[in-house]
Amino acid sequence: MLVEYLFSTSDGDFPAGQAELALPFKITPTQNHPSLTLKDYFDAVRTFVLKDQGKPLEGVLRDKLGLQPCFEDIEKIRIRSEKHGVLYHLISLEIFLQGPPVKFSVSTAISEKGKEWLNREFAVLNRLHRRYHFPYLPRPYFSGEVPCHLEKSKETLTMMLSEWFEGYHEWHFSKDPDVGDHKICIWDTLHGNRFTSQEQSFSILRQISRILTLYYEPEKFYQIYPWHHAAGDFIIKIIEDRVDVKLTTARKYESFMEVFSTEKANPVIAILYYFMNLTIRIRLDRLDGVGEIYWAEDFSVTAATTGFFDAVNRMAMAGRLPVDHGKVLLFLFKSFDLDELKKLFDSLLLLYHQDDPVEFETIRGNLKNHVGLFHRTLQEFSL
Repeated sequence: MLVEYLFSTSDGDFPAGQAELALPFKITPTQNHPSLTLKDYFDAVRTFVLKDQGKPLEGVLRDKLGLQPCFEDIEKIRIRSEKHGVLYHLISLEIFLQGPPVKFSVSTAISEKGKEWLNREFAVLNRLHRRYHFPYLPRPYFSGEVPCHLEKSKETLTMMLSEWFEGYHEWHFSKDPDVGDHKICIWDTLHGNRFTSQEQSFSILRQISRILTLYYEPEKFYQIYPWHHAAGDFIIKIIEDRVDVKLTTARKYESFMEVFSTEKANPVIAILYYFMNLTIRIRLDRLDGVGEIYWAEDFSVTAATTGFFDAVNRMAMAGRLPVDHGKVLLFLFKSFDLDELKKLFDSLLLLYHQDDPVEFETIRGNLKNHVGLFHRTLQEFSL
């Protein structure tokens, strides 16, 4: 069996030679590990994928292909480093049998915080796939700890094998030099980066809102949170101008209502808080993924509102909410005047200060205009 180590670059795959493999492994995008090398990292991924004589991998291949492939049928494995993140590091894994290769994702955590989050994410993804049958989140297959066998270190890595969304790309708001405005830029390493149209940008944010709301649990107020555009949590694929969105991660699935009160919340107030927070978070990105905080234009609130009610209506049709619940919620939300909404949004500031003090300042500085826009959007919206 041939095993190849590669790096993903904007110019395509780059084979990992001895010089590259001797470089330090990055704990974060800017911090080198004191002893772990890239070869140690690739070798650990190989050990994880082939653990227990490949039995877990065989089971995944049978489930995915509907066939009975044996470990001996694997001709080649391609391990490609895709991204070094703050918490996780991402590998794309290609398994070559007869026919087209089968592709997976391997997420790796090295810090204690990263390991804690990755283990929790594995459990959350399993939980959401069992409860809902939506195609938006990657399916998790197996996870585990991998020792690195270093002479001067007892380092271990936590890894998770999961579904890979082929043809989907990360995106971020970026300045279009041709027009001087900020637009959504698709990070397409195969065909080159490109900007989306206004209609496509609206569709992206609308689908993000719809996807998140479909996972909202109206009885216990559970939701996928936190999420962030800057982390690349949502990825997109465009086919003949049609946009499709996937969510790459679900780090937590719980209610945040206890931040505001220890008492049981009213379900209408809880979903209003969820919706208000959605319209705030959907406006936040970092320029080009790593630059200064970017506050998206007003269209994002309309897109979030449309996606929210898309999902509420779908949940009502599926029996998860009462019939015509979307119209009921819209009527109730419209009944709040500007001062009442301002007080409700002010309550959310506590949550934002806990999440990220830097983003908190951006949100607070834009909150007055946002509340006014939120109020106008609701008054003008119809189902």
